[in-house]
Amino acid sequence: MTRPARGAFVFRLAAGILAALLLASAASPALAAPAEDQEIRIGRQAATELEAKFKVVKDPEITDRVNRIGAAVSAVSDRPRLPYNFKVVEVAQVNAVALPGGFVYLTTGLLKFVRSDHELAAVIAHEVAHAARAHGMEMMRRANQAAFVTLLVAIFARDANLAQGAHIFSTGLLSGYSRDLERDADLASIAYLSKTAYSPVAVLTVLERLVRAEQLSPRRDLGAFAEHPKTAERAQYVEAELRARRIALVRRVPANYLVLTVREHINGDVALTELLLNNRPIVRLPDPARIKEAADLLDRLFDADLEPFEVSAAEYPGGWGVFARGWAVFRFVPRDVSLEGGSVRDLAVTIAFRLRAAIDDDIRRRRLQG
Repeated sequence: MTRPARGAFVFRLAAGILAALLLASAASPALAAPAEDQEIRIGRQAATELEAKFKVVKDPEITDRVNRIGAAVSAVSDRPRLPYNFKVVEVAQVNAVALPGGFVYLTTGLLKFVRSDHELAAVIAHEVAHAARAHGMEMMRRANQAAFVTLLVAIFARDANLAQGAHIFSTGLLSGYSRDLERDADLASIAYLSKTAYSPVAVLTVLERLVRAEQLSPRRDLGAFAEHPKTAERAQYVEAELRARRIALVRRVPANYLVLTVREHINGDVALTELLLNNRPIVRLPDPARIKEAADLLDRLFDADLEPFEVSAAEYPGGWGVFARGWAVFRFVPRDVSLEGGSVRDLAVTIAFRLRAAIDDDIRRRRLQG
């Protein structure tokens, strides 16, 4: 994506590398090769130089995750036959880059930043779109020819000062995608994710979180990047595209909040089923069907932004229960109190309190962390 600063997707060391590679290509017979072969060769050479400067992560859990998601996204891209290669490098900055030919690099900082596989898929889809639509090669073609001439003269004259200036100039031209290409990758990533198991809303939730990160950071002179779309602008047109596609703006799954878990629990000789919210125990019952029904109902209510005050304990004919927006989440009977003690009313009040508290804590955390 556009910004090389903290809180952006793309780190651009590769820009200088690609400028040099393009110059080398201009003097090489390889130009006679098919365009895609040249593109892959340039990307592979750039990848080699990039990996010489950054340590590639070898942790199998990390590499398996990235490759699994990358394979799912690239398979539905415009050019699924490119030799896509997904790697993670040890860089604290929140960034990613797509080199020509399908070589995609993510940083360890990015993996810490995204909140779910959905958001990681959104970043990967954006980078895959840049590669699949040959945006890197297009940016090379658009680059100011004078910059390359200057760099070529500097190399020929072996003038270090001139070479340094030319490198900075060429990097400024190549270190970010232009407004139209960046928008194209953003919208393509929505189309890609719509064909996978990953939520296309993740494209929006990642951008919204980046907007928040930028708001909390000092203002910077964008220089050569001033003409590139701001993150807030990107979030606006991504949201508009999602609405145009009639994709429900359910942020909960990609942003990974209000996570419901149903698990088996053994209490002595009794098999119980437990419902947890953000790993906080809410209720245990010896009735898996009731827990599953409650989880399914809460899942739908959470997607509709259920508020803590909408949860309450109330009496109904025959007992007490926990209700949310008028829906019965739990209906308790006398035999249920054996696990918690007290009365059926006490049980309903306790469970309603736990549920409200867990929702409230989740809302506060999101307000603090974005």
